[in-house]
Amino acid sequence: MQNEIKPLPLPIITPIKLQSVNTASFSPKSDEPHLPEVDQACSLLSDKITKPDELIEGILHAGTKAVLASASKVGKTWILLDLATAVGTGAPFLRFKTKRKRVLFINLEIRREFLAERLKVIQERKNLTDLMDLAIWNLRGQTADFGCLVEEIIKVVKKEGYSLVVLDPIYKAMVGKSENTASSVGLLCNQLERIVEETGATVIFAHHFAKGNAANKNVIDRMSGSGVFARDADTIITLTEHQEKNCYIMEFTLRNLPPQPSFVIEWKYPVMVERPDLSPADFKAGEAEADEYQELIALLDETPLTTRAWKEAALEIGYSHATFFRDKNVLLEKGLVQLNGDKTWSRAQAETGETVIPEQPQL
Repeated sequence: MQNEIKPLPLPIITPIKLQSVNTASFSPKSDEPHLPEVDQACSLLSDKITKPDELIEGILHAGTKAVLASASKVGKTWILLDLATAVGTGAPFLRFKTKRKRVLFINLEIRREFLAERLKVIQERKNLTDLMDLAIWNLRGQTADFGCLVEEIIKVVKKEGYSLVVLDPIYKAMVGKSENTASSVGLLCNQLERIVEETGATVIFAHHFAKGNAANKNVIDRMSGSGVFARDADTIITLTEHQEKNCYIMEFTLRNLPPQPSFVIEWKYPVMVERPDLSPADFKAGEAEADEYQELIALLDETPLTTRAWKEAALEIGYSHATFFRDKNVLLEKGLVQLNGDKTWSRAQAETGETVIPEQPQL
């Protein structure tokens, strides 16, 4: 008779009270050494090269940063919970072996009881009996000052010895900031870097795709917002819709590891399973042509922009100079944008004269 699985209680971390932090205090004093010494190439090569552990074999090193990206409502939280339970128990994650380590899953979006329910069904589906190395920190509503939150994360990770920190989702850390601005995203990435450098833990977070047909874009350009998201990560895992319903093409962009072949997975509640019978070349057919330009149009949502300001914003999210002017002209020809009397650009207005209300991206 199969052993009965008894639901395990969720680890609980004491709630924190965030206080204002002077970011200037993060800078080291001028009289203290804060930079590593310069290495001579010969001495560097003579040292024994010891690479960090691979938490997920062939995919994710210890002490690095990773992003899991897909369209909205694909199931990124489910996948990250699956990944977290795999590393926390040493079980496989899809086709990949894992090394058992302590994991901290930081839930920034879902109510505690619903997150508990998800974890319970994953535990039962995967027949897991020991989740003592997995902790859940429910911080929904606590991200107004992410810089302060990072200080507390570092303290907890150091104290408890977590090797993997999962942040779900990253847009919750962008309160009051624009994900289209390189400076804002760069500041966020520097905060994540602090967690990695000061604790030695790996950080992985969830992010969403931009609007439009993702299959027509380079894999690292599919994420919404500034290209800094893609340039900063050591490991990028993307899920793009397959032509088969509820199936997704999993692709990997790896900075420090050999390339991994893409493959197809299918959503089988409550986890993804591999579909070796499906080809990763069979992307879902594209959406309407206008969707191809929604990311560029979205830059005009907050306020009308001059051509120069619009171009600079577009460059920050990965457009080239030539591509911006080409797509701007296409949008004008299609009647999707308009040049106003004050030489600024905005979304086109309806025939009634009322401004068209832009569709907001799902986060």
